[in-house]
Amino acid sequence: MAAIASFGYAAVDLSWIRDARDMGGSPLYGKDFLQILGRNVGAALVLYSGVATLGLTTLVGAGILALYVGATLSLGMHSVGGAGLLADVIWYVPFEFFGLVMAATAGFQPTAGLARRLVFKTEPVTVRSFIDDMARSLGTLFIALVLIVLGAVIEAVLIQVKS
Repeated sequence: MAAIASFGYAAVDLSWIRDARDMGGSPLYGKDFLQILGRNVGAALVLYSGVATLGLTTLVGAGILALYVGATLSLGMHSVGGAGLLADVIWYVPFEFFGLVMAATAGFQPTAGLARRLVFKTEPVTVRSFIDDMARSLGTLFIALVLIVLGAVIEAVLIQVKS
């Protein structure tokens, strides 16, 4: 994922950053809480969708998210610089990032439980064991969403304060 993020960082066209600055806008920030929340919860649900595809969509979604993170990092670095970017995002990105990692973990949980049962043969694979793994994945997703909402609230407040 780090290699994919690096590709995203290098591949982004940065020419529009200057244009946005000249027009008095910020190329980095969304407008409001619901926009931020929708973007992040949408990403989390794509990552969680692996529960229905044996982790395949979680893996693909994580790759796409890594491209997005790399491109966003590139835009931030070239727009406000490393120190400015860190100062802007340090308060909310850890919540959002950890929430997305937790959503991806939840997306892999049922498949990981199935693989563990098949490989180690410590317990049989049953419908009940799959349901239990799904329930645990929903608990993990809930924690992920709480972190993402917290990050979105902090991000929206900081944007309003800076505006």
